[in-house]
Amino acid sequence: MTEIPTYRILHPDFHLNGFPHTKDTLMDAAYSLIKEGEPYERSIGDFLMDWLNADDAIQIKTSGTTGVPKTLEVPKEKMIASTERTGAYFDLYPGNTCLLGLSADYIAGKMMLVRAMVLGLHLHYVEPTSAPVPREMEFDFTAMVPMQLRESLDQLDQFQKILVGGAAVPVDVYKSLYKSQADIYETYGMTETLTHVAVRRLNHTMSGEAELVFTALPGVEFKRDDRGCLIVDDTHLDISGRVTNDVVDLRSPLEFIWKGRYDNVINTGGVKVHPESLEEVLSSQLGVEVMVAAVPDTQLGEKI
Repeated sequence: MTEIPTYRILHPDFHLNGFPHTKDTLMDAAYSLIKEGEPYERSIGDFLMDWLNADDAIQIKTSGTTGVPKTLEVPKEKMIASTERTGAYFDLYPGNTCLLGLSADYIAGKMMLVRAMVLGLHLHYVEPTSAPVPREMEFDFTAMVPMQLRESLDQLDQFQKILVGGAAVPVDVYKSLYKSQADIYETYGMTETLTHVAVRRLNHTMSGEAELVFTALPGVEFKRDDRGCLIVDDTHLDISGRVTNDVVDLRSPLEFIWKGRYDNVINTGGVKVHPESLEEVLSSQLGVEVMVAAVPDTQLGEKI
């Protein structure tokens, strides 16, 4: 008898918006979302149908982190491997509740669905707005982008664990997190690595300040290329030499401090300035968000 691939078997504890599902009932639910749902619900339905079909891989759009946006064919087994590592690292268990407030068009939203189906989580989805957290509901786990975190500062205690990714967390936001009871982590990753490969704590740290250093997840190691940009190796997902445009201070093969994007570097009189790092310093001193850019200069080439 041919063995049934793992991704075709839903965890028996999986629930979607309050309802348990088998493969057949989930396919019916997905079909209903596609035919009758709002645009964000159709995206969820489309992914569920793709996940439950007989194909071994799935098509995923990249966000452009490592270059021009493109479509990748990703084996479902790798998405399951990423999910199992996340579940083990963040202590997620069957029956834990989670909120999906991200678009299922992109990898972060898709992986929240996969985690729920594989780990047996009780997932509640909502429209992916800037303020997606429902009032008077509590969850064990969610993932957000920094804008959503900012707009949800008065609701963070409705969660046990929060992952934040997709962009750097502004200084004024993570300085507002120290009172939150939730464990909040900034993540580093991309579509090609099936979301996070490194994390740093934003609250509940020994110093009381956000950790500077991103720490690798199990199976991940880092190098730098001659530009000073991060290279990712991930034996768990069979990824080797994934080159990024993120300039880092590499502390060890397992730790780095993110400095900024190579494509944003300002070369002023031969001195290379990373605007993201300067923005962080200025924002922390001035108490407002700051944007740093360059203008042409006849002597320096560029000036800040």
